[in-house]
Amino acid sequence: EKLQLLKRIILGLKVIHESNLTHGDFHDGNILMSDNYELLIIDLGLCKPISDLQDSDNKFNEVYGVLPYMAPEILRKKPYTPASDIYSFSMIMWEFASGIPPFNRKAHDHHLTLSICKGERPGIIKNTPRCYIDLMKKCWDSDPSKRP
Repeated sequence: EKLQLLKRIILGLKVIHESNLTHGDFHDGNILMSDNYELLIIDLGLCKPISDLQDSDNKFNEVYGVLPYMAPEILRKKPYTPASDIYSFSMIMWEFASGIPPFNRKAHDHHLTLSICKGERPGIIKNTPRCYIDLMKKCWDSDPSKRP
């Protein structure tokens, strides 16, 4: 059932990306389930056209989001991209495997920011299937061009 939910989440994100948009603040709090079990991705106020985000002088290059779900390149003040949303999805995958938000026991401060930029990721949960781990690791790769 969790895998089906993750599939529905990534399909929703795919619709956003196929519309040439990036969510820009993708985390567990922006995913809702309706009474009839429809999955909704909300808080699209920070959704921006990908073309607008590629301009390095653009006003959209501000850092915003929920720290544990923010891609390292965003923490380095690079533009948001679909790959940044995929990194956020990897943290949602980790949360589904663990049952707790990523970096739940760490202060969400500049130390965590530096750790994420240096490659720290949450620990792999015991008994997580290898194929799930492999996909999650691809999605949280420090190099955005290597993310699926």
